[in-house]
Formats: sequence, C-alpha cells, structure tokens
Amino acid sequence: MPSVTERRVGSVVHLAWSEADTGNSKITSYQILRGTASGTETQLTTVKGTQTKYDDTTATDITKTYYYKVLAVNSVGMSCANNEIAAPYVGNTCGGLILQRTPPGHPEQSAQGLAPASLAIDYIAAGEPPGTSNLVFKMKVTSLSSVPKSSRWRIVWNSYAATGEQFYAGMRTDSNGAVTFEYGTVATAVVGLVIGVPTETKIGSLPGSSFNANGTITLVVPKSAVGNPQPGDLLGAVNGRTFTGDTSQTQNLERSTLLVDHTFVKAQRDNGHPAATYMLAGNVACP
Repeated sequence: MPSVTERRVGSVVHLAWSEADTGNSKITSYQILRGTASGTETQLTTVKGTQTKYDDTTATDITKTYYYKVLAVNSVGMSCANNEIAAPYVGNTCGGLILQRTPPGHPEQSAQGLAPASLAIDYIAAGEPPGTSNLVFKMKVTSLSSVPKSSRWRIVWNSYAATGEQFYAGMRTDSNGAVTFEYGTVATAVVGLVIGVPTETKIGSLPGSSFNANGTITLVVPKSAVGNPQPGDLLGAVNGRTFTGDTSQTQNLERSTLLVDHTFVKAQRDNGHPAATYMLAGNVACP
C-alpha cells in the first residue's frame, strides 16, 4: 500500500506517494480517489505505474476539505484502500499559507488549561504579498482581546539564503503593555561540546505590522532584511513561540524554568509540533 503525502496551495493539491511493494508483479497503474468527506472517495484519475506524483488542479472549493486515497494496481489485483489523507484549505502564497496548525485537544490549546488565550498558538502562516518585495508571517493565537504585559510572540526560521542565519520576527509588549513589532537574529553559543542558550538580537522594527483582537498577528518583513531569499529558496524550521513574564532569565528563545512560554518546538516535551518549511514562490498574484 503506498504511503501518501499532500501539500495544498490555493486551488492545487500536490499529491505524492511511495512506490508500492510489487510482490514480484510489476505495478501497472495507480488509481487516485477523491472525496469531500472521509470515506466517500471515488475515482478521480488513473496514472501510470511509474508515476508517484499527481497535481489535482480541480480542488477549487476553498470551503471544503478534500480526501484522497492512492491504490496500486498490478496483475494480481489492487492494494488495500487504507491510506486516506486529508487536504484542508490552508490559504495561498499571497495572504499566507498555514504551515502549522495546533490540533484540537493539543496540550497547548487554552481549552486544555495549560496556556492562556493570548499565548496559545492556533496556527502560523507564511506568504509573499503580491506587488511587494516582502514576506508576511502570521501567528493566530486564541484571542488578543486582552494583551499581557512583558510578553513576546515570535516566529523563528532558518534562512537558506543566508547560510547559518536564524531569523525571528514578532510582536512585543513592554512592562506598560505598549506594543511594538521587530525582527532580528537568533544565535546559539557553543563551547566545546556544550550547546548554550539561544538568544535573540534585535535588528530593527517592522512598520506595517499589526494585530487584531481575534488573535491574528501579521508581521511584514522586507526580504532584503533577512537574506533576500529568492523564488525556490527555502525558509526552514519555521516555528511559532510565545513568552510571557519576561525577565533576565527568560530573555532568550529557550523554555523558561517556569514553563510559561508556549511553542510548537519543545526539545524537552513530546507534545510539540515539528517545525515546517516554506518554499518561496515570488511575490506573484494568486488566481
């Protein structure tokens, strides 16, 4: 049975799958099934047995989640249909592609009681507004109707356009609750075989950035300020982190001893999300 992966961008779902075990009988074709509810898939198309990718350009309804299965066919028969995969709409490169979404029941969700609404990350997204030379990052927390003082909301990524650089962009509140937006770099000192604490260094402010009471933080970052990445370049290890009660001990990007910061990436916890990757498309208009 093939193992299926998907990447949905705008109205296109990019499917890929592993080569099926032939059982000593050559794979003659793959059947691709699709539905708009789990378990309702019907045949969408058939491709040759040497093909392991397919772009579905007809997944145009942004209100629907599309479900897919890929079946291998040879002279013996057809593989088991237990590889269903869901492709929810996650946006486009113009307004931002959702790279990571916190599932219901995740310990970092405010409903679980382990993170306040202003710090519980629902999703993070990245994109490239058309007609500009900017990146846009979005972080959606559950609510910012009340904004805590002395707190930070950060999106961090590795830049393959600037080797060895890790950048951050984010929002900050001071001890009076005043909100500012900034970007900078993250560095981790290494002494011998000992890895130190990652610390951030501010480079500049981010005019044009904003936040809404519904919890959406929008960060507009000039590409020229973060290595000037080009179409096809990757932003790697993209992740969201939030911190509150900033002190001299928590002015870094490591979890504090009070465990009051909330992040998709937790080396010490098993409930953290893996970090995501964004491939630049260029600041092109979206259909």
